[in-house]
Amino acid sequence: MRHGRAKSSRRTLQFYRLNAPHILKSPYKILLDGTFLAASIRNKVPLRDRFSKTLQNAEFSFYVTRSTLMELGNLAEEADKATKNEGKGKRNYHATNSEEDVGAILRMARQFGLDECEIIETDDIPSDPSTEGSDGSPKKKRNKAFKNFSDASIDIFRLSTVGGKNDFSYFVATQDDALSDALRSKPHVPLFRLGRAVLLLESPSAASRRFASGVERDKLASAGGLMTLEERRIVDVLKKKEKAKIKEEIEEEEQKAKKRDAEQFGVSFGGAFSQRKKRIRAKGPNPLSCKKRKAS
Repeated sequence: MRHGRAKSSRRTLQFYRLNAPHILKSPYKILLDGTFLAASIRNKVPLRDRFSKTLQNAEFSFYVTRSTLMELGNLAEEADKATKNEGKGKRNYHATNSEEDVGAILRMARQFGLDECEIIETDDIPSDPSTEGSDGSPKKKRNKAFKNFSDASIDIFRLSTVGGKNDFSYFVATQDDALSDALRSKPHVPLFRLGRAVLLLESPSAASRRFASGVERDKLASAGGLMTLEERRIVDVLKKKEKAKIKEEIEEEEQKAKKRDAEQFGVSFGGAFSQRKKRIRAKGPNPLSCKKRKAS
C-alpha cells in the first residue's frame, strides 16, 4: 500500500475510533454488495490481503445479504441468456472480459459470497417504517429515497443505517454510486470502493463530521456529559442573570461617564432641557491695549 493511502486510512480509522468507537470493534464487519464482488473478481483483487493492509492487520469478517446473492444469481442467468441469443451458439474466442464472460464473473462473485462471507438472511434485516404500511405489509409505492435501489441495495442501506448512526457497526463496500451517495448522507458509515484494482477507504463524510461536531458541542455544554438536565437548566438561568447584571453595570458606568463629561464641559442636567452655563464676558475693551488719545 502506498504511503499516501496508508496515511489517509489511518486518519479515517482514527476519526471513527474517537467519534464512533462502536464501529471499530474487533473483528470489523465488512458488508459487501454485488457490484463490489463483481468488480473484485473482474480485476482479480485479493480481497482478504487488501482489506488486512487497509485495516492495519486488524481482524475482520465479510458479510453478504441473501438478497445480494439472489441478485447475482439472477443477473448471471440473464447474462447467459443474452449471450446465447446474441451469439446464436457461436463463441467469440478472442473476447476477454467481454459480455460473454459477464455470466461467469457474476457466478464467481456469488460463489465468493457463499464460501467466504457470513450470510445475513432477509428476516434478520430491520424494517423501515417509511416503506411499510400500517399493518406491516410492504407499500406498493416505494420510498423516494429508494427509487433507484434494488432490493439488495435497500437491505444494505437499512443494515448500515440502523439507529441513524450505524448501530450494527458495518463497513460497506460498494461500487454503486446511488447507494454510496445515500450512505454518505448518514453519519458514521465507513465506505470502501475499488479504483480498478486499488482498494480505497473513503474519508469521513460531511454528515459524519457534522454529527461529531454536534456531539462535541453537547459535551462542552454539559461539562463532558457529567451534568444532568436539571443542572444544565440551573446553569443556563445563572448565566442569564449574570449577563443581565453585567449589562446593568455597563449602562450605569455609561451614565456616570456622561455626567462627568457634562460637568466637565459645562452642561447641567437640572431641568428638562440642558442649559449651558453663561460665560463671563468682558464689559469693555482692555484699556492697556488701547491707544492713548492725543492731547489737543
